[in-house]
Amino acid sequence: MMPSISGLLRVAAIAIGAALSLIAHSSEPPATGRKIVVEKTGDRYEWKLVQAPLPTVGDEQVLVRVHAISLNRGELSRLERQAFDEAAKTPVSDAAGEVVAVGRAVKGVRQGDRVTSTYFRHWIDGPFQERYLDDVHGWTIEGVAAEYIALDARAVVPIAKDFSYEEASTLPTAALTAWNAVIGRANTQKGDVVLVQGTGGVSTFALQFAVAAGARVIVTSSSDEKLAHAFKLGARDGINYRKEPEWAKSVLRVTEGRGADLVLDVVGKSTLAQSVDSLADGGTLAIIGGITGYDGSLPAWGILKKSATAEGIFVGSRADYVRMNEFIARHRLRPLVDRVYPIEQYSEALQAMASGGFMGKIVLTF
Repeated sequence: MMPSISGLLRVAAIAIGAALSLIAHSSEPPATGRKIVVEKTGDRYEWKLVQAPLPTVGDEQVLVRVHAISLNRGELSRLERQAFDEAAKTPVSDAAGEVVAVGRAVKGVRQGDRVTSTYFRHWIDGPFQERYLDDVHGWTIEGVAAEYIALDARAVVPIAKDFSYEEASTLPTAALTAWNAVIGRANTQKGDVVLVQGTGGVSTFALQFAVAAGARVIVTSSSDEKLAHAFKLGARDGINYRKEPEWAKSVLRVTEGRGADLVLDVVGKSTLAQSVDSLADGGTLAIIGGITGYDGSLPAWGILKKSATAEGIFVGSRADYVRMNEFIARHRLRPLVDRVYPIEQYSEALQAMASGGFMGKIVLTF
């Protein structure tokens, strides 16, 4: 007896439903994912790659499948310092990935969106408040060096369509810090002189932003090779501080005594005095990061006699991030990614950063 048409349709419907169910099930996140955690062994901290349950996603959060993370200098210092217990914490502040699940109350972010994290979880807009330091990914709260992370939906930022995950992962800290220093706060204009120290992540972004704004950029570095690359990015002048240790005098020389309208000091106590000496009258000293730390001293008289301004730049808000992305798109800028490692080579990536033999950013992928 031949089956009826209606019977065949029911069988087909069941088969299609089962297939769709299987597809939907296969697209669900797994129960566990890889992540980096920091362990204390003896008197120092070390990292290891573990398999761990996925984080719980709150009603106003999204689950992001991370594809790339980028390193900042802080990743080195956090393994070295003994200020507080780092055990079992996940490092890194900057991640780029795809939204794979959304909380029930989330609006404006959908599954499939490509997004990055933000450095501060709660600094959405407006002026900085010290309380925002209580919620910094990779420092005071869990970091993003994990295959799956839960982020507040209002704190993620869309990735430009033409940016890879590797490129996008460089933006949340280094790029935004540089943009705030050069554009957001200093409002650099055509004809301004900007002094950039080094060729790391913040510095290469600052170089690109300043050139895009029409400024004359001076770069200091210990490497002639890196200076040659900086010239290709648009730098006008380069100073090798190993050959010219009194580089502030070199800045004044190449600017015919004028100095720099904006100096980005990314080093700290070992460079602050010369940074101030490099300033033009009425110039601005942007204090960023502080690789060598700070000892509480600031050349106040040098700032006063030039009627200059010194200000701290602590990354930026989500609203700043959106404005920066618009600037990047308008000027067709691209992040400088020096090298990319798989997450299993986290140690090698840290060693590359510690060596200083890189330009721009170091990225890892999951």
